[in-house]
Amino acid sequence: MDEVYGFYNKTSSETLDLAKYFKEYNDLTNLKSLAGLRSNRNEKAGILEIMQMDVNDEDFAVLSEYCSIENLTIPGESFEKYDDTRLGNRKGTYEVKEIPKDVNLETLTKLKERIGLPQRPFVHNLKYRSEICIEPEKVETFKCNSLMEPGNEMLVFVRIYAPFVHQHRLSSVYVSKIFTTHIVAILGSQTLAELRDIISCTSDLSIAKEVSANPDAGARQPQAKEVYKSGFFYIESTFYNDFRDPSNMDNSEVIREWAKKRNLGPFKTASMESVTINSLSVKFGYPWVYQHQGTCEHLLVFSDARLIGPSDNLTISSYPRIHRMRASSTKYCMVCGVFAASWITTHNDRLPHDPCYFCTTCFHSFNYIDGKKIENFLAYPVPFGDVAQD
Repeated sequence: MDEVYGFYNKTSSETLDLAKYFKEYNDLTNLKSLAGLRSNRNEKAGILEIMQMDVNDEDFAVLSEYCSIENLTIPGESFEKYDDTRLGNRKGTYEVKEIPKDVNLETLTKLKERIGLPQRPFVHNLKYRSEICIEPEKVETFKCNSLMEPGNEMLVFVRIYAPFVHQHRLSSVYVSKIFTTHIVAILGSQTLAELRDIISCTSDLSIAKEVSANPDAGARQPQAKEVYKSGFFYIESTFYNDFRDPSNMDNSEVIREWAKKRNLGPFKTASMESVTINSLSVKFGYPWVYQHQGTCEHLLVFSDARLIGPSDNLTISSYPRIHRMRASSTKYCMVCGVFAASWITTHNDRLPHDPCYFCTTCFHSFNYIDGKKIENFLAYPVPFGDVAQD
């Protein structure tokens, strides 16, 4: 497949065996010592252990004051110290102090041009401007039975992209805009099946059955993910299928047969519930595929990986979790334009739009008289639609 998608190698890493890479990384003596220092509740004891020193409290206090970070500042500095917000990886603003006129640093000159002081007194963190940081739930560690030890578990971040359309329109190729919907943080010891369960997609939540004859039964219909449970990940020439349910199918079979006729492959198969993240060999920054509901395909990218630190949530049950997500726009009713859509209709001769979105009130008032359908149309409930209106 590298022959077909080799151009992605320019922006991706080499193939990394995650378990081997982090074992070698964690075996470094200084990293173990640093983890011991950070996880040591008695900071003084941890520092003295690393320094291999034995000093009394008075000498330690003098040493701490001498080595304090406050001593790194000098009189007349242009900027005051600010809180480090990088650990949050969140969208936010940072207040900028007045830039001195007698400083000729090129960086400050460019900064002044960028923010246009005094008209724009804030600098926006543009990297995460379209994403919302999801704060993890605070769990009291003394109530947890299973906690991770810093440095002994890896944390992997996976970017999930929205499904997109790629089709030919006459002689041109039409490709819809590709964007990230959410970023998942998952432990190396967890499986691909657990990764699949945390991925959120509207097609999983839709109602698979047409209910125009009895719309009141729409909410009682099973969601698509409860009916069509098959799916797979394609990572490094391997299709990882979900076989947790005995009725699940191997959706990759038709793809493998198609590829075989075109001399592509060979490809391997495995069950996603038996494969852990740390057992994978992946390229970071390279697009892989998650497919579900038969034809709904998402690109996914392994974007980052690191060892769990003492500042992370050490509760195993808190993972996998949504780390960041993209804000989505609401689809409004095409009739009133006020309420969010909760119904979608198709093949309705009385409407200029196909499909057409309705809120609950407009759907019933336009398409039914005394509970009976007007003309012919198909109706489906929309996930995340509006609540019942009075």
